[in-house]
Amino acid sequence: MTTAFYKIWHSTIAATLLLACSTVLAAPKIEVTDSRVNGVYLVSISDPDAPATELLTLWLSAAKELCAGTAYRVEPKGHPVVREKRCSDAVKLVQNDLQCLEVDASVFGKVICEQAPPSASG
Repeated sequence: MTTAFYKIWHSTIAATLLLACSTVLAAPKIEVTDSRVNGVYLVSISDPDAPATELLTLWLSAAKELCAGTAYRVEPKGHPVVREKRCSDAVKLVQNDLQCLEVDASVFGKVICEQAPPSASG
């Protein structure tokens, strides 16, 4: 796959995923990082308002879309890392009361497409 075509294809996938999330008021933050190895991506999704189970569903959908519907593997250990919203060690002062700073729910993992996405040759 040529580099230019690959970048356009990858941008189209990312835009599609972001568009799918834009229907809710506060859309999840989706980050797809190209590992520079064809068919291998780092995918991270976080949201301050969504439960981790919803983010996991979105993450799995993104993985399927990135691999153009073909089979894929996930690292680490076959499943992405799922974290519920939680308190961090940091605190903030709110109306003379100390409250913990919350860490958004998130899902992170590496997607490895069994068959690299279609190439530009043909």
